[in-house]
Amino acid sequence: MAKLRKQRQRAARKAQAAPIGAAWLPKLSARAEAILFALVALIVSALLHFSSDRFADPDGFYHFRHAALYGEGNLFSSAFPWLPFSVMGKYSADIWYGFHILLIPFTWIGDPVLAMHLAGLVLTWAFLLTIYCACAKLELKSAWIWPFALLVSSAFLLHRVTMPRPQVLSLGLTVLLLEQIVHGRLRGVFVITFAIAWVHLSLFFAPLILLGLFPAIKIFTVRELRWQEFVAGCAGLVAGWLLRPNPLGAASIAYIQVVDLTLANFAHAPLEFGAELRPLVLTYSSNYLPFILLWLASLLFLLWRAIGKRSQFALSIKTALLLSAILSSVFFLVAILFARRGFDFCSAFGVLVLALAVGEIMPGKKWPRVAVVGLFCVLAVYSVTQRHRVVALGWDVNQAEPAARWLGANSNAGDVVFNFRWYYFPELFFWNTKNVYTSGMDPIFQYAFDPQLYLSGLKIAAHLPSLLCPTGACADPAGVDAFKLFKERYRARYIYLLKEFDANAYFHFLSDSRFALRYEDRGAAVFEAL
Repeated sequence: MAKLRKQRQRAARKAQAAPIGAAWLPKLSARAEAILFALVALIVSALLHFSSDRFADPDGFYHFRHAALYGEGNLFSSAFPWLPFSVMGKYSADIWYGFHILLIPFTWIGDPVLAMHLAGLVLTWAFLLTIYCACAKLELKSAWIWPFALLVSSAFLLHRVTMPRPQVLSLGLTVLLLEQIVHGRLRGVFVITFAIAWVHLSLFFAPLILLGLFPAIKIFTVRELRWQEFVAGCAGLVAGWLLRPNPLGAASIAYIQVVDLTLANFAHAPLEFGAELRPLVLTYSSNYLPFILLWLASLLFLLWRAIGKRSQFALSIKTALLLSAILSSVFFLVAILFARRGFDFCSAFGVLVLALAVGEIMPGKKWPRVAVVGLFCVLAVYSVTQRHRVVALGWDVNQAEPAARWLGANSNAGDVVFNFRWYYFPELFFWNTKNVYTSGMDPIFQYAFDPQLYLSGLKIAAHLPSLLCPTGACADPAGVDAFKLFKERYRARYIYLLKEFDANAYFHFLSDSRFALRYEDRGAAVFEAL
C-alpha cells in the first residue's frame, strides 16, 4: 500500500509539472499556443460581431462619432457643446479621451457602420488576448480555455464585452494588472494603470482597490511591506488622468459619475438607468447562477485544501489567489447591492479562482474537470443563444438616421432638439452634429447639472407608453406644460421621439396647435415648437 501511495504521488507530481494545456491539447510550445489562441479568438470575435447587423448598445454610436470629431483635427479640443444641459457640456471634458483616440483609425473607413463592427471586433479580441496573457503569465493550467470560459460565464457578460465601449478594454486590463502586481513588474503596473485612467477615467477605483489590497496581503502572508507597486500604479493613474484636454473638468465628471451617482441611488433620486446600473437580482432561472455556483464551489474547495495543507502554492500564485478571491467577493457584493455591472469584475477575478481550483483537481480524478468543461459548453450555447435574442431586439443603426438627416438639412446650426429619452442621443449624435440635444449619456449628468430641469423633462418623457390615447388628446403629465418647458427652459425648437415608446406625447403634440409635425417615418417623428 505504501509503495502504491508513493507511485500515485509521483504520478501527481509529473502531472503538475506537465506543460500548460497538456491535459487538454497536444503538446505545443508557448508561442505556438499563443498564436493558435489569437487566431481562434479572432474568429470568435468576428462571429460575435458580424452575426447581426444590429448593435448591442447605443453608447457605441456616441463614442464613434466623438472619435471622428477628434480625427477631423479637433484632437486637443475639450469643448462638447452638443449637451448644453449636462455636466458634459458644463465642464467641457472627456472622461473617455484615450478610448476615443484609439478609435480614430476606424473612423477613416468609408462605411461608418462597418467601421463600428470592426472596432467592436478588435475590442473583444483585445479583451480575450489580455485575459489570456494574464492566465499564461500566472502559469494557470490550460490558460487558453479561461478567456473563453469568462466570455460565456453569463449571457450578460457576453453581451457587454461585445459592446464597442471602453469597459471592454478596462476590464481586461484590470485582470492583467493583477498579474503585473503579483510579479512585481513596476513598469507594467505603471503602463496598465495609465491605460485604464486614460481610456476610462471613472473606473479609477478598480485599480486603486487592487493596489491597496496587494500591500495588505503581503504584510499578512510574508510580513513584508511592498509599497513600490502602489506608488507605480498611482503614478500611472495620475498620468492617465492628466494626459487629456481639461483634466480638471474630466475629474469633476468622473466624480459625478461615481460618487454623486452612488449618493443619488442612496437618496432614491428618480433617475432613469440602464439595466447594468440596477442591482443584480438572483433567481433560480438567472443566467448568472451557474457561474456563481462554480465560483463558490471553487472558493470552498481551495479553502478546504488550504486548511488541510493539501496544496503547496508558489508565493506568487498564493498572492494571486488571495487577490482574486477577495476582489471577486467584493465585486459580487457591489453587483448585489448597487449595480449589476460589478458582476463583470466578479466574473473576471472569479475565473482565476476557478482556474486555480481546476488546476488542483487535474492531477487527480478526471470526471471533475470533464464536468467543468461540459458545463461551460452548455453555458456557451445558452449565452450565445440569449445574446442573439437580445441583439435581435437591439439598436438598428438606421432607426434614427432619416430623422437625424432631416434635422441636419432643415434646421439651423445650434438649434436645440428635445430628445425624449437620454438613450436617443447617441444615434442622433452619430448622424447629426449640427444640432444640440437636451439629454444624453448617463442621466446623472443631467441631474447634476440641474435637478429640477431634469425632473421636469422626465415627467413628460417617463409616462407609460400606450399605442394610442383613448381620446386622441392626452393631458400634460403631472401639471407640466410641455410647450412652456420646451420654449422657456430648454429653448428647444424641435422635439424628437419614437412613436412606439412615446405614443402619448406623439398624439398630444398632434392635437396641440402650438406644435407642428415636420417629419415622420414609420418609427420616428419630429415636431417643431412654434
